[in-house]
Amino acid sequence: MHRAAIWDACVAGFVGTPYKQAVGTWLACAPVHGFRVTQPHLCDDYFVADCVPAHAMSCIRAVPPASLCYITVCADDDRDIALYQALGATHAYSELLMAVDVRMRRVEHPHHAVLRATLAEITQWNAMDPEGEPWLSQFDVAAPQMGHYAIFCADEMVARGRSLRLQSGYSYVSMVYVAPAQRRRGYGSALMQTMLNDDAAAGMHTSTLMASYEGAALYATLGYETVAQTHVFTL
Repeated sequence: MHRAAIWDACVAGFVGTPYKQAVGTWLACAPVHGFRVTQPHLCDDYFVADCVPAHAMSCIRAVPPASLCYITVCADDDRDIALYQALGATHAYSELLMAVDVRMRRVEHPHHAVLRATLAEITQWNAMDPEGEPWLSQFDVAAPQMGHYAIFCADEMVARGRSLRLQSGYSYVSMVYVAPAQRRRGYGSALMQTMLNDDAAAGMHTSTLMASYEGAALYATLGYETVAQTHVFTL
């Protein structure tokens, strides 16, 4: 798999939702990718790959700062953590950049019923979210290129996630969460299988995501491969 293309798809997926496009704008800080959103709070997100840390930080510091600033670095090892910390950034957490060819994977049908959100369900689903996150917006749910999915058990939302389909043929999976008390019951797998099946039906060729180290094992069972590490910093 081509790391640069997968990284670019993840960046496009992270900032490319209709909601973020409505409340955000790209920042002039090449070769770093920077994106600023104004709602629900002022926040800058920077994405760095194949750039010397000192040069990347210089580009970022040249932009008038927002109240919140996150820097995601695509790296091959852990040495960048110390380099960015020495330049004044605070390491928040690390993740794995993962991808799967949805055309080559083994197709499976989920063992749990997975529902897709409609506009009429936004308020209810946000109120029932297992992480307490208002993750559904009218902009995104109304967009045909986005799918928001959830699994319910005894009138409780036990798992949810979403997928954004890009014109490039990549899809970006995000916001995947399973309630802690409901884990290891196949909900996460059923959720992902449904999203991948729908992505394949929509003509996508590759699904990408950022996985926590804890969640990577689930994605690996679905055919995802680790492409690179990512380190997230605050500034």
